[in-house]
Amino acid sequence: MSDIPIRIVPLGGLGEFGMNCLVVERGEDAFAIDCGVMFPEEHMMGVDRVIPDLSYLRDLGDRLKGFVLTHGHEDHIGALPYVLSDLKVPLFATRFTAGLLRRKFEEHPELSDVCIEEYAPRDKWKLGGFEIEGLRVTHSIVDACGLAIRSGKDIVVHTGDFKLDPTPIDGMASDLERFQELGEEGIRLLLSDSTNVTVPGRSGSEIDVPDYLRPVFERTSGRLFVTTFASHIHRIQTIIDLCEEFGRCISLVGRSMENNSSLATRTGHLRIPGHLLLSPREAAKLPGRDVCFIVTGSQGEPGSALTRIAMSERPQLEPAPGDSIIFSSRVIPGNEKAIGAVINQLCKTGAEVYDGTGGPVHVSGHACRDELEQMLNLTKPELFVPLHGEYRNLMLHSRLAVETGVAKHNCHVLVDGDVLEVVEDGGRRGAPVMVGRVLVDGETVGNVDDAVLRDRRHISVDGVVVVILAVSRQTGKITSGPDIIARGLPAGEAEAEDFAAVKKKVIARVRDMPPAAVADRLELQEEVRLTVRRYYRRNFNRRPVVVPYIMEL
Repeated sequence: MSDIPIRIVPLGGLGEFGMNCLVVERGEDAFAIDCGVMFPEEHMMGVDRVIPDLSYLRDLGDRLKGFVLTHGHEDHIGALPYVLSDLKVPLFATRFTAGLLRRKFEEHPELSDVCIEEYAPRDKWKLGGFEIEGLRVTHSIVDACGLAIRSGKDIVVHTGDFKLDPTPIDGMASDLERFQELGEEGIRLLLSDSTNVTVPGRSGSEIDVPDYLRPVFERTSGRLFVTTFASHIHRIQTIIDLCEEFGRCISLVGRSMENNSSLATRTGHLRIPGHLLLSPREAAKLPGRDVCFIVTGSQGEPGSALTRIAMSERPQLEPAPGDSIIFSSRVIPGNEKAIGAVINQLCKTGAEVYDGTGGPVHVSGHACRDELEQMLNLTKPELFVPLHGEYRNLMLHSRLAVETGVAKHNCHVLVDGDVLEVVEDGGRRGAPVMVGRVLVDGETVGNVDDAVLRDRRHISVDGVVVVILAVSRQTGKITSGPDIIARGLPAGEAEAEDFAAVKKKVIARVRDMPPAAVADRLELQEEVRLTVRRYYRRNFNRRPVVVPYIMEL
């Protein structure tokens, strides 16, 4: 197969954070690495999630052999429930990731027959013409892996999300020995995580986190609230161990926190002393010094446990002076305002809030610059492609690769839709493929377009006016109404006397229309809409969305 190129096709996650999905193909065989979501940007009103457009995968047909998943974070597996209904291929995942997927699929009965094959670090398996091997890495979730992909004599290494923590709390450090062995064997292409390339030095070790949190446990006389990612099982274990050390009972608050902790207990990744675990209702009855609540909502998500607590929607858990709240998590870019709003509300309760500004309460799950350099030196790749991040992250990581000895012309900065072909004498660019974003709004997938978002933004600025009108089918005269409902308008523009004026305008316009035009419902709706819009534009310099509702009697 030396004359057939290996093709690397990113469909998401290059040039942006999130929505990770990358295709590896050669000849008649192809598979996808990860399939994640991106959380919506501020202008995407009402949108719940953003997933990659996987039309390219669908076009592969029988060539697509499956998805290989590096770990269980939503930006790597969250899109699968929305795409597997028409991509009937197996999934390959580590044990904890497989457990997360099975729980996710319980909410999608049509996916009950999806095949999930479990793998462990150093396991090898065939997928079409590829041989794939799992490579253990440390990250902010258990059971994370990189991948070694063999095709003929060529080796491609994909690091997944990783850090080189020499002292993780479970003792399962990144398998540097295996990475080095592969490097000595000869790696054609390295694909490596770029998230923290802008951060100098090394990421902190998870084993140091107890030392960061212990002083807060020591000085807090009341309740403790600790928020972290529900998938960060190592961090949850650290908090549980500190609770055991200080004699505090534990209460898990938030559905994802309860579900993930239950799964991790079953898979052996989490140990919770049974005598310390209480329900939130039971824990709320204890003296404050005896309890710690581990809660979801570290990113200020609406409806999350911590947000509801901050907004006094769970009064039995409302913090008070003497209590402490610890944000033991990183801030995902774009969530700063939401987190700040929650912190402000919590500060109003008189409790102490620790968010890292006064000292560390968190360590990153991604490799910083020195660790990325170490990975490059271990693997000694011929070709290099930076993964995961905005363009500046990818560019800086590419420059780092050049500094470690990779030839500049062999470093390829790709963005979504670009294609790299690995050929015998190096790498070359192939014709780009079509990529895009698909918006998920509740149960609706892909039918939320720019026009819908534009209308939502329009309504948020200028409001909406609904006009309800009944006309006689025979005479074309108004028999009832118009009734008007306005939302999102200032009080002076939505009071009864103003409605009286706009009603007169509608009645006059309908009276002046020819009977044939009144009988045409679409024509009548358009004239009513224009009349109301014209009234609000002339009188208030406002352009609300006008929704006419016409009944024929």
